[in-house]
Amino acid sequence: MPKSQSVEMFILTVPISAIKKLSDEQRFAYYLLGHIFNELMCLQKLVSFSLPKHDDNRPARLRPELGQAMFMFRLASGKVWEARESIRNSKELAEALRKDVLPKMPDGLARLKALNKAVNDATWLRSLRNGMGFHFPTFERWHTHVVPDESWVDDLVFLGDKSGNTYYDAADTIAQAWMFEQYGAVDLKTAVNPLIGQMIDLLSMINSFLEEALGTFIAEVILDGSVTPQAAGKVLAPEFKSVDVPFWTAMPAKSS
Repeated sequence: MPKSQSVEMFILTVPISAIKKLSDEQRFAYYLLGHIFNELMCLQKLVSFSLPKHDDNRPARLRPELGQAMFMFRLASGKVWEARESIRNSKELAEALRKDVLPKMPDGLARLKALNKAVNDATWLRSLRNGMGFHFPTFERWHTHVVPDESWVDDLVFLGDKSGNTYYDAADTIAQAWMFEQYGAVDLKTAVNPLIGQMIDLLSMINSFLEEALGTFIAEVILDGSVTPQAAGKVLAPEFKSVDVPFWTAMPAKSS
């Protein structure tokens, strides 16, 4: 069982009277920023939780877990790209940031420029989003990867006694080969850690920017400097590094 400890919870109340004073466009920007942050933070956690944290290197144990982690990774990659697109191309969001938030946010404009540069430098993000993150691949995209060569070996299908423990390993091999090709990798084994590391850095960077932007939006724009979170008790929470998302699970028997 994961180690746990008590974590303090707080609540910040944003009065409806203050929300009503915003324009429709400001409210849209405020809620969209919060929505983007919620999704990206959830995905940042899931990517970390999905990476195997054990020394069991049996293919039947390890490969489904890695495939599951790469699925989370692809979703996160697509959402990072979409977040940057919303920040840059949503007229209402861009205007709220430019007029209301960035001038009041320490180094706000510089941080936004750094974020844009980091996403632009990750040239694999867009192709990963379009090619697999939010869509299933076309024949044209996968064509070169589904033609056998001398490196191919037998396909493996990992099975439990319930369908929830079924994993088609060869299909994920093709998916990962295409995925790492977008990164420009020749050797998948040496590319995994750098690519995941870059993705986690991007997630951390954009989430940090969003959290600071939302904090500024709430404190300086909506509440005009009056921010007082209230204690909301404690919750027993597992230690972050001890949490994992397993592939193999004891599935319940089907009800009659």
